[in-house]
Amino acid sequence: MASFEQILWHLSPELILLLVGGILLGLDALRSHWDASRWTPYVALAGLVGALAATITLWGRDEPLLAVLSCDGFALAVNAITLIGIGIVALIASEGFRVRGERQSGAFYALLLLATTGVCLLGAMTDLIMLVLASELFGIASYLLLSYHSDDRRSGEAAIKYFLYSAVASAMMLYGLSWFYGLAGSTDLSAIAAAVGEAGGALKAALLPALILMIVGFAGKVAAVPFHQWLPDVCEGASESAVAFFAVAPMLAGFVSLTRTLLSMLPVELQTLDVDFGTLLSALAAFTMLVGNLVALWQQSARRFLAYLAVAQVGYLLAGVAICFGVAQADRPLAEVVAISQQGVCAVLYMLLAHTLGALGALAAVLALSRHTGSYTIESYAGMHRRSPELAWPLLLCLLSLAGVPPTAGFFGRLYLFSAAVEAGLLWLAIVGMVGSVISLAGVWKIARVLFVAPSVTDPPQAEGKLDVPPVLAVALGIALVGVFALVVFADPVLALLQAAAQALFR
Repeated sequence: MASFEQILWHLSPELILLLVGGILLGLDALRSHWDASRWTPYVALAGLVGALAATITLWGRDEPLLAVLSCDGFALAVNAITLIGIGIVALIASEGFRVRGERQSGAFYALLLLATTGVCLLGAMTDLIMLVLASELFGIASYLLLSYHSDDRRSGEAAIKYFLYSAVASAMMLYGLSWFYGLAGSTDLSAIAAAVGEAGGALKAALLPALILMIVGFAGKVAAVPFHQWLPDVCEGASESAVAFFAVAPMLAGFVSLTRTLLSMLPVELQTLDVDFGTLLSALAAFTMLVGNLVALWQQSARRFLAYLAVAQVGYLLAGVAICFGVAQADRPLAEVVAISQQGVCAVLYMLLAHTLGALGALAAVLALSRHTGSYTIESYAGMHRRSPELAWPLLLCLLSLAGVPPTAGFFGRLYLFSAAVEAGLLWLAIVGMVGSVISLAGVWKIARVLFVAPSVTDPPQAEGKLDVPPVLAVALGIALVGVFALVVFADPVLALLQAAAQALFR
């Protein structure tokens, strides 16, 4: 059994986040004596960097923790992806407070770190009870972040929509998970896997309804079609301080918990479920890819456009999960099934990181442009390549990554995903994904045409080239843009790390 000191070390990333969150609340409490609001974002960033450093020191560990958690490669990879993404979110949020003319709130950043803790716990959980608790921790913190600016009517409306969708999704997920507890008599994922493996195909009639209910719940949380309506409304109605969080965090939380739960709870050799369940996941992934990319073409708001690109990305991530259950349909050797399934998990992790960087970089550029135009409509960005090329070009490059165009991280992630799908015998799913990429490229061209071709109609010619870029947004955009290309340049070592992380789910 691990000693108390080892437990603290293994939990150090989460403990650092909680400690710094408490410090931020303390700084808010001292406001009447000493206003430290200008330092608040940097304290939050220091906490995120400290948690990332603690995660790096733990790399290579693979040990159970407190009977409900696991400090393994998958959990640590999730920590790293989440902390990098939330660090960029914190930078964007600080500019959002400045645009609104408000002081930097310690409570807001404490909630941001609390939600981050929830995602990290979801990546490490090995028990259904911890899954539920960590999901609710993330959900409550997210709801409070969205409704933080209570004086904004649109933020309040978005918060209500998110709360209702999240509540219904949680109920469906809990109902499905309760079936597994009833069948196995345990909430431990390994114990459930053992019980399901012993029963074999005898439990198929009972497992499929439970899996369907669970997938419906997770689909609502990650905004998969047809449960996606809340994400565009939230991204459009959320304040500038919160929109970056909702562009990436629900997807991170949903997919790390979905991947961990399914692959830990269902034995990989249980092929009796693959035809039905794998087909369900594949169909949901294909439908989400096509609908997200198609609906994005008709959007006039840059925020809603990015939201529908995120919906399409959910489809690609679902395809990575579907690979793990579709590969066994051809009755292949177990070693081959495991190898291809690991490739699917690796593709999910890589694409989560690529989407996080591309989406946050595009959003940072959109917020900087809208700060000057006073509008989020795409047409208001006409001629911005002349007025602010340092925003127009990075925006285009991040959008090209989201559309999967070479030589960006988005392209490399989709290429890796499609190759895994073909090896799994899901050629049709790879073709649907490629069609979706072509459609998303048409949407990106819609914005590129406005940025680089259409003449500016809102400002006189002498104003061209006069737009300044807020330093905080410039840093956020720079980190995201460098990451989009660094993931391609250093693809081999990154994939090696993610492959090691995927192996933790197939012990």
